[in-house]
Amino acid sequence: MSMINREVAWRIFAEEFNRSTLESGGTEERSPSYVVTPLGAKVNRVYVVGVLTETENIGTPAEPLWRARVTDPTGTYFVSAGQYQPGVATALANMEPPTFVAVVGKANTYRPDEETILVNLRGELIKEVTEEQRDYWILESAKSLKHRLEAVSEAANMEEVSVEELVDLGYDASLADGIKKAMEHYGSPSFEKYWRMIEDSLRYILPEYERKTEEPQEEKGDDEEIEEEILKVIEDLEDMAEHDNGVEYEKVMTKVMDSENIGQDKFEEAVNSLRSGGKVYEPVLGNLKIIA
Repeated sequence: MSMINREVAWRIFAEEFNRSTLESGGTEERSPSYVVTPLGAKVNRVYVVGVLTETENIGTPAEPLWRARVTDPTGTYFVSAGQYQPGVATALANMEPPTFVAVVGKANTYRPDEETILVNLRGELIKEVTEEQRDYWILESAKSLKHRLEAVSEAANMEEVSVEELVDLGYDASLADGIKKAMEHYGSPSFEKYWRMIEDSLRYILPEYERKTEEPQEEKGDDEEIEEEILKVIEDLEDMAEHDNGVEYEKVMTKVMDSENIGQDKFEEAVNSLRSGGKVYEPVLGNLKIIA
């Protein structure tokens, strides 16, 4: 069996994956290459379960190249499939968004210019699943994120990040190596942001979950009001639009932030919630559209 076949398919939230700008290639012949995330996950393959919000053939009928968007509670995975992934391409051609899907994909990087590195998934398997399966994926991804956060916290307390010390603390050697590479490349991460990501993600599967913060108890109601306002603004702007490509993200953000008197972080959290709930999607980059 080849080394590639033994590569783990990571359960990892879209926001962490999409922030990745570090590539790490193997030194031996046929050894795998990785995308290293800000929390040290050395990702070769990803297993994601979320809402399929858009499919588009950007190739030709004779040589299709399918592009899809799959959202989780934190953001959007971009999935592609062409002639070398015929099973995924055929599946995407026959799926009708929005629907819950499970995807296994190879982490892929591309450079739109010399200074920018973006990531996506080259689809290897896709199938429709249930909401319960999506919820279980969120739980497993939150556990995985918590484990990496604890490991990175240990590394941040070291005078110099040591793979050996992290292994001695019980962490996997591959993760320890990834954390060392990540901290050298990205620096120390925003721990508060990632802990909040765990809390916000768990809200989707544990309605009784109580956020252990200083926020007032009516915060959840406030979140719902913000989401309703976003949907109303998008609907109003779509009625005035001369095309069917949704409305500009910036326009929606400006109107909602003014009417609700909230900050950009709060607005983005609400949009991510609507995306992962299958209520809005991006028909084109930078635009928002309600899923009918």
